[in-house]
Order: sequence, then structure tokens, then C-alpha cells
Amino acid sequence: MPDRDRQAEIALQQDRDRKSRAILGVSEMADRAEIHRAFRQGSLAHHPDANQGDSSAAARFHLICCAYKFLTEGKACTALDELGTPPTTFTDGTYQLDNPWGYWCWWCEKYFGNPSQEKRHVGL
Repeated sequence: MPDRDRQAEIALQQDRDRKSRAILGVSEMADRAEIHRAFRQGSLAHHPDANQGDSSAAARFHLICCAYKFLTEGKACTALDELGTPPTTFTDGTYQLDNPWGYWCWWCEKYFGNPSQEKRHVGL
């Protein structure tokens, strides 16, 4: 497989992972039990039988099932690919995590501190 095709496949898998985690509301560090718990809560809340007057409940339930299958079994679903990309920022809105530069800036600040807030030594 050519490198460009492999890179596109990796990017697609990462995008599906971000979307699935956003749908279920779990972090990247979530274990299988936490993913299952989020799936159960989401499926109970958005099941079409529980929301009979809501026409979009079936679509939401389908997305929850697709996200769970992808995170637990690695099975892709076209419904995930058709979704827009969820925002990928930290809670404080400082860095965009959808590109290597954002990850690098976050990593540098986490391990080396913020250079704009460096301590100034006042001496004689």
C-alpha cells in the first residue's frame, strides 16, 4: 500500500475515533468498562422506544451503536464518516488538537511550562 493511502487510512481511523469518543462522551484514556457504561447510558436515553415522539431518536441511537462498535470492535460505520468533525480543543480552549502543532504546543507547555509566564528573578 502506498504511503499516501496508508496515511489517509490512519487519518480516517483517528477521525472515527475522535467522533466515536465525542458521541459517547468518553476521554481518550477511557477503558472498555467506561466505554460500555457510556454506551448503556446513551442507548437508554436515546432509544427510539423511549422517545416515540422524537423523529431523530433513531438516528442518534444508530450513531451511539456505531460509535460503540467502532471503539470496542474496530468496525467502521458510514454514519460516522458522514458526521462533521467534532471540535478538538482542550476545555480551556487553548490548543487545537487536530494538528501536530497543537499537540506539540500542549506538550511543551505541560512539561516545560509557559514561556510567556516565566519567572523573572529580581536580584541586587
